[in-house]
Amino acid sequence: MMIHHIEVAGERLTLHAQRAIHWAARRTLLVSDVHFGKGAVFRRAGIAVPSGDTEDDLARLDMLVAEFAPERVVVLGDLVHGAATERSGWVERVRTWRQGHAAIAMALIAGNHDRHFDVASLGMDVHPGHVSVPPFVFSHHPEAHAEGYTLAGHVHPGVSLRDGWRRHRLPAFVFDRDVGMLPAFGTLTGLHDVMPRAGRRIVAVTPAGLLPLC
Repeated sequence: MMIHHIEVAGERLTLHAQRAIHWAARRTLLVSDVHFGKGAVFRRAGIAVPSGDTEDDLARLDMLVAEFAPERVVVLGDLVHGAATERSGWVERVRTWRQGHAAIAMALIAGNHDRHFDVASLGMDVHPGHVSVPPFVFSHHPEAHAEGYTLAGHVHPGVSLRDGWRRHRLPAFVFDRDVGMLPAFGTLTGLHDVMPRAGRRIVAVTPAGLLPLC
């Protein structure tokens, strides 16, 4: 299944297999850790990775926008990966994409990587700290806040599953009592394994769709 509904802090959220959350009551689409430009950073360092990651990620965003028709897109940190200039190919491509969705409000909760680039120049509203939108707090770091239930990124949560002798590492949504973590949205992002524990809900992102684990 491509979508999975879950109740968090009394609100119905829709998880999507493209590693996003739609909050229908506020017509808000949430993603985290896009890391635009990461492939370019790797290639400058001499690490051979394929190009096209920006186009792939923008195409996935386009699909989500078309499916949910959100009024607002919120990135929970690390929209960009590293330093870039106006001559960096991905910069103009992302700016053009943003102009094509001018009717949609877009905001970034600044993450640790976003300090390397002026994200506001891409047409995004930038918030340096967490933002309270009751009953939620939008944050980059997965820390509990008194103002509400935290939805965050940063960790790139993942799980390991076995299929016979094969081991698969998969992105995952993770919901604890006070904090929920989104999987990294970006194509070239790694994973940090999280473990089941009492009260934790985990939904894995598999090639076939979403798989609730606990």
